[in-house]
Amino acid sequence: MTFKSYLSCFILPALLVNTVPSTQAATPVKTTLTTNSAMKKPVKLITGVTTYAERDWRSDDGKFLLTIYSGIWNPHGTLFYLNKDGGVSVEGFQKGLNITLKSYDPEIGLEAPPEYAIDGTLNLRNNTLVGTIIHYPEGEATIKKTTFSPAIPIKTCPQFVFKYYGFNNDRWYGSTITQVDVINKDTNKVVQKLTGFEAAAHSTRYVDMNYDGYFDLVLNVAEGDHSDKYIYWLYDPQSKKFVRNKTLEAVLGYATRYPHKQLARFNDDTLKRVEDQWKRVPCC
Repeated sequence: MTFKSYLSCFILPALLVNTVPSTQAATPVKTTLTTNSAMKKPVKLITGVTTYAERDWRSDDGKFLLTIYSGIWNPHGTLFYLNKDGGVSVEGFQKGLNITLKSYDPEIGLEAPPEYAIDGTLNLRNNTLVGTIIHYPEGEATIKKTTFSPAIPIKTCPQFVFKYYGFNNDRWYGSTITQVDVINKDTNKVVQKLTGFEAAAHSTRYVDMNYDGYFDLVLNVAEGDHSDKYIYWLYDPQSKKFVRNKTLEAVLGYATRYPHKQLARFNDDTLKRVEDQWKRVPCC
């Protein structure tokens, strides 16, 4: 299946069904209690947790939407076309704030010549990527200066870092997370403690799950046979706190996001964001 035909599976019927309550209006989960296993274990600082920052950017000419996993040595994602159907997969390297990406055909691999190449500098304060985009058509390559800005702009992008705490667990990536300290990057002060769960310490996702422009925190809390169960701490700009959300937690699976269509696809459900509410829609 080609990338373009894969995306075509997500063209939505006009009728949306099964309205799901708004995540912003969802009742927060009480998080003062911890499980018995967590209370019996000494809590310690866990290092080596990879936090994937998933960024959604729109090019200044309105032609592209770039979604990438950043904050890792090999950033990767998708360059969607906004003036036509389809897009291309991209992958590259990140060194400090410099990000370089090249497109490739997933059916062929990185050996195929790229159609696009992107080279830019990441600005963490305003969440932008400033650089160039190169197009390799059949003729001579064209180079254009480009600024990728947030797909959903907001006035101020909160600056947080996270510290993870928990206990040793040889059966689950070596450690289990039971507490996350949310730290203001500017003041270096803890502004919130997230508790009441046990999560895998391999990695977390820092991503705009409800398409409001603010990053949210997602953790894997596999229970029993459900290895794809997650909890979602959605950032509320009014209270300036992360609020745990029941609506998304009820859906199993790793969420594949399509920001330009306001879609999130899970194992057995596809949700669309409509007027600040999630609605279930038929999938392919």
